[in-house]
Amino acid sequence: MSKSKNKIEEVSDEPTQAEADEAVEPPTDNSSTESPADQDTEAQDDTEASKTPQQKLAEERDKLQSQLQRTLADLQNFRKRRAQEMTDVRRAAIEAMTADLLPVLDNFHLATTIGSSTGDEATRSMQEGLEMVRGMLESVFERYGVQEIPADGTRFDPLVHEAVGIDPDPEAEEGVVTQIIQRGYSIDGKVIRPTRVMVGGTPPVTAGEDGDS
Repeated sequence: MSKSKNKIEEVSDEPTQAEADEAVEPPTDNSSTESPADQDTEAQDDTEASKTPQQKLAEERDKLQSQLQRTLADLQNFRKRRAQEMTDVRRAAIEAMTADLLPVLDNFHLATTIGSSTGDEATRSMQEGLEMVRGMLESVFERYGVQEIPADGTRFDPLVHEAVGIDPDPEAEEGVVTQIIQRGYSIDGKVIRPTRVMVGGTPPVTAGEDGDS
């Protein structure tokens, strides 16, 4: 009796056919697990493969032409920047040279003015030599774009003139330059040194001259 019972228990421990079928895993579908990027790559490969040799050559030509145009544009921009840098360097050098030579030119103007007030023949000969040298120096300035700022008889302009005093002459027109104390110069519109001038007008009242003080 006990032997038959053991046989029944052994048979019940074996899995049924339905349980065995459920235990078998279904095959994995690899096509459903592909990412969108992989699918795009495959589609692109198919598109590239379908192109004719003429189409591929045309695309390569357009790509090279675009690269050439960008390279030429970069080269032109570089040349423009280089030219502007050279212009700035040249202008800075001219400005520095002008600033150093202006006192020399001032002395030439002063020497020729003093010489013209005397009647000595030797002095007049010296004056002519000084005027010739002054003219040569002014020609060099003009060749490099250095120009004298007009002032005598013009309206006072604070952008290019520097007033050092007011002309006390009652007949002097107010706001008009009556005398040049020191000549001013500019390069391409940039003031290197303003013209120092006397200006017509009413002189300011000082504290000692004020009647209410």
